[in-house]
Amino acid sequence: MMDIVETQRLLANLLYSHWLSEELFSFSWFTIVIPMVVLSGMFVILVDKSRLRELILYGSILAVAYGLIYPIASTMTLWQFQNNLIPYALDLVPFAFIFHPILHIFAYQYASSWKSFAITNTISAGLFAFVALPVYVWLKVIQFYNWNYLYSFILAWGISFIARAVVIWLADIEQRHSTQPNQVSLSPRIQPAMKLLEDDENE
Repeated sequence: MMDIVETQRLLANLLYSHWLSEELFSFSWFTIVIPMVVLSGMFVILVDKSRLRELILYGSILAVAYGLIYPIASTMTLWQFQNNLIPYALDLVPFAFIFHPILHIFAYQYASSWKSFAITNTISAGLFAFVALPVYVWLKVIQFYNWNYLYSFILAWGISFIARAVVIWLADIEQRHSTQPNQVSLSPRIQPAMKLLEDDENE
């Protein structure tokens, strides 16, 4: 066991040294930082603040899902990050916690039913899988081994649908158990989660 711990410590030191000398402030590093800052700024400006708790919940579900998927995929050598924002993190911060959640929060925000969400979610997943990822592969930020762009699209598309279903399901549970039947804490002003259910039923 001590040999394993010592090997892990040596590997951590090597990774940090490589990140400090080769990755930090490189061109590829800035191609991660700049989009991350731009997307975060867009979120602050464009997010519907009357639905903030609902949208943050949706984005948090996505972040947790990707926070689990990314390390597992790297361990299984489906893909590997060649350039990291910070050492040791497998680039969870920009990709799992910023890029995916914010892109799909906008898809969720501008959809009023499952049908419209299918369109906005397809656009968001497509932008990431077929536009952003090829650029990052070309820049050698990420390298695919047993993975491709179509798999990335399907993964992003599917997880977002599941996350939306979970949010609506939670809102439905809250509505049924609320002491004030007309109030849903996820959406205090217009109750969008329940509105989504009603819109879908009317279609």
